[in-house]
Amino acid sequence: MDERELKLNSLARYSKTSPLYVLEEYGHCEIPAGCGGVVLRWRDPRAGIPLHMNMYVNGECEIRLDGAPLPSARPLVPFGKHVLSFTVTGTDPAYTVLSFAALYPPPKERGPVNARGPREAPFSLLTVADASWTYTLDEPADASWTRPGFDDAGWPPMDLREERRPPEDPKRDMDRYRFEWLERLGAAPLGIEGGTRAWIRTEFELTGPETRTGEGGDA
Repeated sequence: MDERELKLNSLARYSKTSPLYVLEEYGHCEIPAGCGGVVLRWRDPRAGIPLHMNMYVNGECEIRLDGAPLPSARPLVPFGKHVLSFTVTGTDPAYTVLSFAALYPPPKERGPVNARGPREAPFSLLTVADASWTYTLDEPADASWTRPGFDDAGWPPMDLREERRPPEDPKRDMDRYRFEWLERLGAAPLGIEGGTRAWIRTEFELTGPETRTGEGGDA
């Protein structure tokens, strides 16, 4: 048996810890892996944080991160300043328009079974009535509103609007669980004043990873 073959069959290939990378373990409900299956994924924590995003919206919604459509409900967001923007159409301003949560680590009910590696600081971005979520009823002239640094001084803040829009068919109320789930996560239901179409934005910042390394606990 030559040296090359020994390296290929080294037990180190199956190591489940690393001082540099995070190992995420997903069950078959999170990523298709067959009945009872599991998917393992190595992730470089220096590249950013995979934010688990949950949303309730009253109407149709197009959501973008820094002007680009989200590739998934758990995008890897790099460190730095960012903007989440929402174009909502067909809304009823008498009720909650938007409730949103972006979390890391994700809720245990929906996240990886386990995550090990360098310790990472938790992060949460929630809808809250503190003037950090602003909107306009007039269509913006260009896409600059979807990126950091945009001056939204003339945009009014969203306010607390706790009543949810009644479902068309009470027997098929598909949004109820999502709305109540977001409330449990701490997201405030927000609304707007008038209009059936709104452009909504919020800015946030992700700071860099902690310098500590080694095996972390469950994420």
